[in-house]
Amino acid sequence: MRLHTLSLLNFRNLVTPALSFSEGITAVVGPNAAGKSNLLHAAYLGLTGELPGGRIAESVRLGQEEGYVATEVEHHQGRNRVEVGLAPGRKALKLNGQFVRAYDISRVSTAVLITPEDTDLIHGPPSGRRGYLDSVLSKLSVRYAAILREYNRVVEQRNACLKVLGGDPTLEVWTDRFLELGLEVEALRVRAVTRIGELADEVYRKIAGPLKSLDVLLRRPGGEASLPEALANSRLEEQARGTTVVGPHRDDIELVLDGNRLQAYGSRGEARTAALALRVAEYRLLCEKHREAPVLLLDDFTAELDAARSGYLLGLAGDTPQALVSGTEPPSVAGAALRIDGGVVLVA
Repeated sequence: MRLHTLSLLNFRNLVTPALSFSEGITAVVGPNAAGKSNLLHAAYLGLTGELPGGRIAESVRLGQEEGYVATEVEHHQGRNRVEVGLAPGRKALKLNGQFVRAYDISRVSTAVLITPEDTDLIHGPPSGRRGYLDSVLSKLSVRYAAILREYNRVVEQRNACLKVLGGDPTLEVWTDRFLELGLEVEALRVRAVTRIGELADEVYRKIAGPLKSLDVLLRRPGGEASLPEALANSRLEEQARGTTVVGPHRDDIELVLDGNRLQAYGSRGEARTAALALRVAEYRLLCEKHREAPVLLLDDFTAELDAARSGYLLGLAGDTPQALVSGTEPPSVAGAALRIDGGVVLVA
């Protein structure tokens, strides 16, 4: 995949309205707080229809009501235009002039963003790890994205029923639909986590040495019980709390390094390597799906990285048809460079 152009209006602090990108590695260089991360986030939004962390409200420049990001991106099946309209709390996506959802864009355009904040995947809350898994699966499978959207809607309806004093007569109907969708989401997640685990372990061993072993496991709130059994066992608790306490919306990903839970016992360096391994697993899965590499976006590529990790990242970027790499100094392998300061981007 190749990003040809990026157009911007009122996106955070970025001032330059349009940029063009070449193949190979493009360095995005500038001092801290200059807008390097904002530029990579804008590119990611324009390539995927998604924002890191879903921070839509923070993406429109302060004092403005609306923002806009557009990209021209080339897929092996042709060239496409993605447009994203932004306003506080909402976004509108277009693909070649037609309103779409993010999973429609994933058919023809995608990217992987690697940032220092990825360590939150390890030490952060379960919602971040679920978000990672859902994002990856939604890019890989339009069906998964549609099922997950419907599942979340059903959970909301079921929760509303549980809050009704004296009981809601439609609870059983929503419960049947919850189980039907939940079992399908669960099955797709189990398959995906197995494959992610295989790829992440391979990457971790390449970076940290062959004696290290990383396992990626899906943990469900009901433990080993099936979803129907877990739901039946939690009946009293959910009635007392007025909410659905088991199901895929409560899943977590557990990472185990050499038999020890990384979330509890891992060092920051181990967490950084594991988070990098998860992102590279995402990258490889997207390569397999599209039969070509996604655009690779490396934000602050030297932050908290030793020589082995930064060298691995730059090697990955060098093997990718197109990568944007940000930092205070350009990597030695960059073929082109953009300098940014105060939101203004210039060709270096």
